Amino acid sequence: MTINFKGMDSGQRDSYLEAIYTALEKGMAAKEVVCSITTGFRVIPSIRAAPGLNPYHASVADIGYGFDAVQGTIHRLRQGESISLVKEMLVFDLDTLGISVKQLSPNFELAVKRASPDLLFLIEQSRHLNYQISEKIKEAINLGQALLGSEWDIIRKRIENIQAIPRL
Repeated sequence: MTINFKGMDSGQRDSYLEAIYTALEKGMAAKEVVCSITTGFRVIPSIRAAPGLNPYHASVADIGYGFDAVQGTIHRLRQGESISLVKEMLVFDLDTLGISVKQLSPNFELAVKRASPDLLFLIEQSRHLNYQISEKIKEAINLGQALLGSEWDIIRKRIENIQAIPRL
């Protein structure tokens, strides 16, 4: 079963998939550093019990899972695996990344609201890394939209009810 992406040949499709994979890989590098800093925030008294810290940490973890999901799907396609609903998987995972990234900044700002001034450097680094993560996710979503064309919106409309189901 060959998956048809907007009438593209396999070389064009693979170029888009590679670009999505690469964008997320760069975002993953920033996410790994953010995750380390965020874990370190748990030992800092002025941040340790901050209201946004746990949701922020969960958002960072969700983004990591999302990166893994999209890259896993792309890897499987590269290996020649025929996956039913692959387009739906790509749209679901990329769009869910877009939702998760919207939670980063508000939760982060809540977590660092009362941080002591000596943490300013780490806070600014985290803001910068959060921005990089966001930009790479936007890039991957834009590439996914270009890959699927008008199918993106059709598929997204079909899957949005599934996205509303809370994850445990």
